[in-house]
Amino acid sequence: MNDFSYLHTNCFEITIELSCDKYPHQSELPTEWENNKESLLIYMEQVHRGIKGVVRDGDNIGIVGATIAVDGINHDIRTAADGDYWRLLNPGNYEVTAKAEGFVPLTRSCRVRFDSRPTICDFVLTRSSDSQGARQKGLVSKGQRLHKPRGSG
Repeated sequence: MNDFSYLHTNCFEITIELSCDKYPHQSELPTEWENNKESLLIYMEQVHRGIKGVVRDGDNIGIVGATIAVDGINHDIRTAADGDYWRLLNPGNYEVTAKAEGFVPLTRSCRVRFDSRPTICDFVLTRSSDSQGARQKGLVSKGQRLHKPRGSG
């Protein structure tokens, strides 16, 4: 399930096995916790390392289902309902591209530091000339999405 969730959704699940005993007796649990507490807490803090942000259009409306691609990493993610996204990354410099149907893709440099909080990497996409033409011809209203949200027919 972990691999499926990672490859086909924005979900990142893990399984942690702390000992060779799959079902330790409850009397052993305090010792297992003490032996692993510090490393587990440090590991949990790492969920805040990486980038996060919002992909919006020129009217400051979040774009649902926009693709976020990190150069050199073959795993794109998609924005959520309000155009927000999050991406775990190790410290370093990254070229990040946001793209959505009906919009011109935009690439930004985002630097992830060793901080315990994510780097904010927001995007404002401009409509492509094709979608501008459709709007000017009255084929698309200003508030209407030009692409289908993820999961729709």
